[in-house]
Amino acid sequence: MLKKSLFIAGAAGILLGACSTGVRNSIVWETLGNTTAQDGHPVYVQRFTVTSDGGFDRLAFCSFKRNMTPVNPLDTVIEILPGYYAVGSPRFAGLAPGDTVIVDIVTDGVLRNISNAPDGMHLVAGGKTVRAENVRRPITSRPEQWLVPGQDHDPMIYGEEAWVINDSLRSQWRPGAYMQIPTPKSVTLTGNMIKRPVLRMATLSDARTDYYRVDITGDTAVVYTNSKHPAAIKNMLERRLDESADASGMVPSATLEDWADLSYRGFMFDVVRNFNDKEGAKKIINLMARYGLNVLHFHIGDDEGWRVEMPSLPELTAVGSRRGYTVSDDVPFLKQIYSGDGNPDATDTPANGFYTVDDFVELLQYADGLGVTIIPEFDTPGHSRAAIRAMEHRYKTTGDASLRLIHDGDTSKYTTAQDFHDNLMNPALEGPYKFWGIVMDDLMAIYKKAGVEMAPVHIGGDEVPAHAWDGSDIANKFMADNGLTDQRELHAYFVERVAKLAAERGLKIAGWQEIALDHADSYNATVQPVVMAVNSWTNAGTQGAKMAEKGYPVILSNVDYLYFDQTATTHPEEPGLTWGGLVDEFRPLHATVDVLCPGDAATQANVVGISGHLFAETVRSMGMVERYILPKLLGLAERAHNITPTLGDAEYFGALTAEMQRWADEGTQFYLRQPGIRINNGKVEMNEAYGYGEIRYTLDGTEPTRESALYEGAFDAGDAADVRARLFVGPAHSVTSILKK
Repeated sequence: MLKKSLFIAGAAGILLGACSTGVRNSIVWETLGNTTAQDGHPVYVQRFTVTSDGGFDRLAFCSFKRNMTPVNPLDTVIEILPGYYAVGSPRFAGLAPGDTVIVDIVTDGVLRNISNAPDGMHLVAGGKTVRAENVRRPITSRPEQWLVPGQDHDPMIYGEEAWVINDSLRSQWRPGAYMQIPTPKSVTLTGNMIKRPVLRMATLSDARTDYYRVDITGDTAVVYTNSKHPAAIKNMLERRLDESADASGMVPSATLEDWADLSYRGFMFDVVRNFNDKEGAKKIINLMARYGLNVLHFHIGDDEGWRVEMPSLPELTAVGSRRGYTVSDDVPFLKQIYSGDGNPDATDTPANGFYTVDDFVELLQYADGLGVTIIPEFDTPGHSRAAIRAMEHRYKTTGDASLRLIHDGDTSKYTTAQDFHDNLMNPALEGPYKFWGIVMDDLMAIYKKAGVEMAPVHIGGDEVPAHAWDGSDIANKFMADNGLTDQRELHAYFVERVAKLAAERGLKIAGWQEIALDHADSYNATVQPVVMAVNSWTNAGTQGAKMAEKGYPVILSNVDYLYFDQTATTHPEEPGLTWGGLVDEFRPLHATVDVLCPGDAATQANVVGISGHLFAETVRSMGMVERYILPKLLGLAERAHNITPTLGDAEYFGALTAEMQRWADEGTQFYLRQPGIRINNGKVEMNEAYGYGEIRYTLDGTEPTRESALYEGAFDAGDAADVRARLFVGPAHSVTSILKK
């Protein structure tokens, strides 16, 4: 029982009459607010208002795992998968076309922002999924939706606070000639404007990474470089020429000398949790190349999917690239999670999709032409649910048990960081190693077909929970027979075996920090020589230094600075996760080696790279990808190129402000800070942080759109009962600012 009722009087669980709008198969979700249960623990009430074409059996939706209790005793909630739920009720069956039914669910925890709201909402009727034609999720219509009882802090960023922030950030500084991010080491202007030269590439020998020198003085400028990818250097210089030219196309004469401090300048793109097609991946590669990043860490195998074709194991994509509604695992697709409409064959949702061999070959060649190496990741032995389900399907349809990754009779009980209970390969079986051998061989064949040098393979290796194999007789016997004292050693054995498989093929591996932390000397002697890169991923601390001290090549990837899927602000409309802290556009800029890998010079010498990361639990479109990574990508690029501080915050903000207009002209989405709103001398005033764009506002509490009133100057507060505003620049827009009453 709740301490105070949150329900609109008489509405909870009531079947309403025919919808007056005539909209059918629509689902409107809202929260009735955060509150506390009788025992004091936090809860919130989710309301689903469903208008259907007629009777249905279930309302299904995706949501981060929560305990849920329906308000109406006729309703039941089942967990199909941690993160996928279905509501059933006898109230649903008798609905006439256009009828509306309300479902209220008391949900444990606190709803913090829009990414905590359910998604992938759909109906099930007669065992078949029914897509909702209209889905809405309003979250800022009432303050109780985001306020938390007992907490003094209001997470909403109101207009007055935004005004102060914008006023402090606005920068008149813009990059000088050739000084665009990533800023070069040396630019000497000679004072003359000249016709834009043709760039000609030449080689030289130099120990510095991606070194080049060029004199921009005549019709032809010779670029001397040691880069393995001179085309990437040329593209970077062409961009600097573009952005340094005057209106007539003339450019300043100058001498440029530059190199990168880090050899691994990376970005991790997750297409497992929600898929992004080949053209989306190409756009990411383009952005990386534009800003001097050279490693695409391509996250393509995890619990929620397998996104690249393996010719020798067709089940991996036949099963692992499709998600839909099912209460059984005995189907040739995965259970839905995060997004989708319940249909495993839908082609217009990010739940489904994969790259064919030809697609992947095309991406490899495209990236290579821009100086970007693609490192594929298939996370194991944890994070392996998609591979496990695919190989179980293979076993059931062919009778071949040699590639099983689990075994019958395993009663192990565990919960992973993502709340799964069935996603671990068993290292005591031979199946995982045969599986990895086939995957490596297929990958090598794909890279060979592309004519691209084989990259290291990222094997994951993270987040194996305690008690992972307690109930496996095979694992327990294996440990006893081989003198393994605990399951950490069994996990380490798995990594050693996979490293040996790679070494036998002449491959290098990469992994998350767990593969390099706190292992025996014998393990390090086997694994370390095969490791090309280890991602230090938890909050900034000593993990990176501990690995670097052991001689492992460390990639700075810490969540509190470099996970781009972490939300930028506490505004409830701002998407993103919060478990690692806020990551705004300044955090990557501040990700210096001294902060993320404190230690002496010898220790820091083993920091070979830095990488920004975008996990895709909350991603639903390419536009969202762009908004998550821009302008954060500029801070990453600056730090990857210059590992010690260079630009100050004001200079950096001016530089990214200059880039935004280019993104807008290209039709690219990006993050915008919200406009400020204040009352000053009885008038409503608004501001923004960039010096351009349109502020659109409403006075009646509705959400501003591109058609709303344009702010052109201070106006009388008068009858402005509920002032709201958004900033629009090209295709991008900010979250809504609200003038606090």
